[in-house]
Amino acid sequence: TYSGLFCVVVNPYKKLPIYTEKIMERYKGIKRHEVPPHVFAITDTAYRSMLQDREDQSILCTGESGAGKTENTKKVIQYLAYVAASKPKGSGAGELEQQLLQANPILEAFGNAKTVKNDNSSRFGKFIRINFDASGFIAGANIETYLLEKSRAIRQAKDERTFHIFYQLLAGATTQQRAEYILEDPKSYPFLSNAALPVPGIDDAAEFQATIKSMNIMGMNNEDFNSIFRIVSATLLFGSMQFKQERNSDQATLPDNTVAQKIAHLLGLSVTEMTKAFLKPRIKVGRDFVTKAQTKEQVEFSVEAIGKACYERLFRWLVNRINRSLDRTKRQGASFIGILDMAGFEIFELNSFEQLCINYTNEKLQQLFNHTMFILEQEEYQREGIEWKFIDFGLDLQPTIDLIDKPMGIMALLDEECWFPKATDKTFVEKLVSAHSVHPKFMKTDFRGVADFAIIHYAGKVDYSAEKWLMKNMDPLNENVVSLLQSSQDPFVCHIWKDAEIVGMAQQAMTDTQFGARTRKGMFRTVSQLYKEQLTKLMATLRNTNPNFVRCIIPNHEKKAGKIEAPLVLDQLRCNGVLEGIRICRQGFPNRIPFQEFRQRYELLTPNIIPKGFMDGKKACEQMIEALELDHNLYRVGQSKIFFRAGVLAHLEEERDYKITDLIVNFQAFCRGYLARRNYQKRLQQLNAIRIIQRNCAAYLKLRNWQWWRLYIKVKPLLEVTKQEEKLTQKEDELRQIRERLDTQVKRCQEYEQKYQQANAEKTQLAEQLQAELELCAEAEESRARAAARKQELEELLHDLEGRIEEEEERCNALQQEKKRLQLNIQDLEEQLEEEEAARQKLQLERVQCDSKIKKLEEDLALSDDTNQKLVKEKKILEERANDLSQALAEEEEKAKHLSKLKTKQESAIAELEEKLLKDHQMRQETDRAKRKLETELQDVKEQLAERKAQLEELQIVLTKREEELASAISRADEESAARAAAQKAAREAESALADAHEDLDAERAARTKAEKLRRDLNEELEALKSELLDSLDTTAAQQELRTKREQEVAVLKRSLEEEAAAHEASLADQRHKHSQELQQLNEQHDQLKKAKAGHFTLLCVMACVKERRQKNVKFGLSKDDNFEVENSAFPCDPGNSFSSARDYWQHMCRNPESEDRRADVSLICNALEKAKQVLEAENADLATELKSASAARAEGERRRKQAEAQLQEIAAKLQDVERVRSELQEKCVRLQSEAETAAAQLEAAELNASAAHKHAATTGA
Repeated sequence: TYSGLFCVVVNPYKKLPIYTEKIMERYKGIKRHEVPPHVFAITDTAYRSMLQDREDQSILCTGESGAGKTENTKKVIQYLAYVAASKPKGSGAGELEQQLLQANPILEAFGNAKTVKNDNSSRFGKFIRINFDASGFIAGANIETYLLEKSRAIRQAKDERTFHIFYQLLAGATTQQRAEYILEDPKSYPFLSNAALPVPGIDDAAEFQATIKSMNIMGMNNEDFNSIFRIVSATLLFGSMQFKQERNSDQATLPDNTVAQKIAHLLGLSVTEMTKAFLKPRIKVGRDFVTKAQTKEQVEFSVEAIGKACYERLFRWLVNRINRSLDRTKRQGASFIGILDMAGFEIFELNSFEQLCINYTNEKLQQLFNHTMFILEQEEYQREGIEWKFIDFGLDLQPTIDLIDKPMGIMALLDEECWFPKATDKTFVEKLVSAHSVHPKFMKTDFRGVADFAIIHYAGKVDYSAEKWLMKNMDPLNENVVSLLQSSQDPFVCHIWKDAEIVGMAQQAMTDTQFGARTRKGMFRTVSQLYKEQLTKLMATLRNTNPNFVRCIIPNHEKKAGKIEAPLVLDQLRCNGVLEGIRICRQGFPNRIPFQEFRQRYELLTPNIIPKGFMDGKKACEQMIEALELDHNLYRVGQSKIFFRAGVLAHLEEERDYKITDLIVNFQAFCRGYLARRNYQKRLQQLNAIRIIQRNCAAYLKLRNWQWWRLYIKVKPLLEVTKQEEKLTQKEDELRQIRERLDTQVKRCQEYEQKYQQANAEKTQLAEQLQAELELCAEAEESRARAAARKQELEELLHDLEGRIEEEEERCNALQQEKKRLQLNIQDLEEQLEEEEAARQKLQLERVQCDSKIKKLEEDLALSDDTNQKLVKEKKILEERANDLSQALAEEEEKAKHLSKLKTKQESAIAELEEKLLKDHQMRQETDRAKRKLETELQDVKEQLAERKAQLEELQIVLTKREEELASAISRADEESAARAAAQKAAREAESALADAHEDLDAERAARTKAEKLRRDLNEELEALKSELLDSLDTTAAQQELRTKREQEVAVLKRSLEEEAAAHEASLADQRHKHSQELQQLNEQHDQLKKAKAGHFTLLCVMACVKERRQKNVKFGLSKDDNFEVENSAFPCDPGNSFSSARDYWQHMCRNPESEDRRADVSLICNALEKAKQVLEAENADLATELKSASAARAEGERRRKQAEAQLQEIAAKLQDVERVRSELQEKCVRLQSEAETAAAQLEAAELNASAAHKHAATTGA
């Protein structure tokens, strides 16, 4: 929901479907009050403000840990990538937008962890800066990270986990990866304090694959994956190194170096040198190096420090790698939107140095919010001359911030204590208490508690434990191990350690002299100093932007959906300043608009109020306000703007929308009326034209048959001939004029073409100048930003120096007072010390001279320090400029190389095209020659084809006659073949029925054998049950009744079984009757088939002989007429022929053997008929035997099936009886067993009572 000028978001603790592309499209470019409250609306408002006002924006997601800041940050980036993508929506998101979206999963895997309050807590802060070009498209991005909680890599609190990537790698690595990275069981890693602690709703293996996918999209390759996961595995293995303390010395030892070998293999180190560097490091003392013995605690601390540092440098490399992928130097960014996701305010049972830094950051952010919401708002009222009484909301957090970061504050004292010899955490706490015991925001905790001190933050009181703060602030590392890592055989390890600036073990030990501490003070900056510088730059960036606040609220600490703890939510709203923001929005004027914009936007609400001449903007707005009749309490007129209370501007917007709607409706009505009237006039004109055409047509119909009209039509063309010469000369004149015009137009076109080319050249030149100016402007803007940041740093440095000067002046005044007191004492003692006066004066002079020399040396040292710092900063600036110039030069060289490559590629393509063109021309000539040759051949072929067509038509006539005669014969043969097919089908059906009967018979046999076996088993079981029943049951009357009842039930079952058997017998009789009928039909069909088959086969034989005869005639060159006569005489197909059947034709041929050919035909037919007869007789015999065997087998199968079904039913009945008897016996056994147990319990109780009575009697007798 919206609360004042910012958005309040409550963590729902469940997935909601309100972040889809459809929802994003709904919020795109829509006013905030027209859609429900959403983080998309805040993002869209910031994006539109950036485009309209050309002002950098920032979106600050703040709140406690677990309130949903990281998720809302991801949704903000998702919306910006959708709205400002440089590619069209249909083609998917571009590469840059995809990489921007996939950066978050990588950072979450390596920088987020499970805490008590949040399962996906960000253990680092990040500021994502998304750059946009002048058109509003994303031009690049950059991510800055703050304060990674690297100590979580080696140690976690109860019910918490280390960073997600450790569990993802252990759960999702393949067998090959586990062997390559030397991964072990999670329980074997001491750095995983709670082993593989599961998180509800998170699948580490699936998340590992998602992380790999994101890294692939970011452009990382397999080599990068191997290097990254080697570092992760080595970090875990550092905790598995087990050291022991020697008995008689301070030297620690490593009995088993197996883990050290694994680490050395992963990091590319020598195991001997690494072990020696940990156990016996070389330290520089003066100008010499000595070997220092390390105790077990020192070695373990050194190993843990190296493990943390390895993971921190890996994380830093990942961020730089992501920034390289997101950097688009070719697309110049005009403005940017920054999204801040900082770790939320944390209050744990045990709060350490990391929590102080996080809470300090949240204090600064809350102070920025208060300054923006309350201070700047009321200051603008005063600048605009509005009557306003300044309200103090009591939310000034500056005292807490001063307590932490100002001179003599907590961080300054911590830095100072780090450089003192023999300083400890206890001395730091003592110094802190003595310096700030009276501070209103500082509290000394109870001595019985674990905490050392407490700070009152805006979110409440936080107790801090100062254990190991000095070490955490200095973050010392073993220089020997670092040098080994810098010279590792693995290039990746060398790369991440190449620029290591460390506090060594010599610094950790520190010398006992004050001068030694001072000489090292300028060599290294502590963690708190680095973080303060980072935070200062971040706050300067945020102050230069227009902030948009998203307040994230945690509803409960149980992580349950739908549950809101009202006191917890109200406390967060109060601490975040939400309630005060609502108050100032109600009392103040949160909406404001300049005079000119107000007049331009809302003048249509007050027509004819402002005269057309010039009028001052303020007066014009006042007249408009009077015309709108607004209550004076709802607005205030300032010097350059009009201020409105909440909701007034939204009401004016609604009125404006209504007015625009009315104007548009009236305009639409006018347009529609105009179009309708024009259409009406067009229709009238069409109607008049139709009537004129009708009249002309009627007149023409009357006129066309008139003789004079016909004569006129014939004479009119002759009259036009005389005018042809005149028209020709006229057309020649017109043609000459047109040519003259064309020449002039061509000249003009040439002039315009020259002017156009000149304009294009000027345009190109101006574009280059504009690009150069834009680049100069961008450089100037960057230099301005750097100067502003430098100015801010110098101002803060100046404030620090002023504070120190004040402290030195106070100290100097105290010394002056002490000096005066001593001088008075000296005057009192002068009379007693007259003899030592000369010596004292001499010593006094020497003291003054020494003091002056010391002061001079201190001033010279300070000046040299200042000059050194200035030179170092100038060196860094020059190096940055040199890097920028080298990058720009490299880009220009790449562009030139790319253009030269394109040029050579285009030239080669042109040469190839020219060669192709020449080849195509040659091929075309050859094709033309071949075409002409083929055309001549085609003409010859056409002539030959015509001759063949004539011959073919003659043959076709003869062929049609023969086909008609053959068709009549084939039709008769088809009828006979159909009858034969029907008979064959019936035979196949009989065979399939026989096969089914065989299958049924086999199934019945198997079922019978199975039933027989089951019957035997059941009989045996029944006999056993009967014997048991006889043994266990008593011959009582109740049991006899039960037996008779069972016998009655058996009789009833037998009767039902007999009835079912009778019904089954009847159904079998019906099936037999049907089967006999089917067999009779099959026999009849078989007889018919034999008759048809004999005639058909004879006819086919005759046809085959005729066909063979025709082929012989053709072979021996008979004429067509002779062939026709032979066929007519040989084939008995004429209906009027005297041969009524093939048999008559055969007899006729036998009686008239007129030639050798005819006799050969007769012999062929005889042989064919004999073979056909033999085949038919064999088939007949086979079919008869098969039919008999099928009927017999079917009868036998039916008989056996009946017997098997009867036996099966009988066995089933017996089985049911046996099952019922068994269940009854089981129930009785259970009942008897329970009665026996009850009796045994009663017997035991009786025995106990008897023994107790016996004891009681014995005691009374005694």
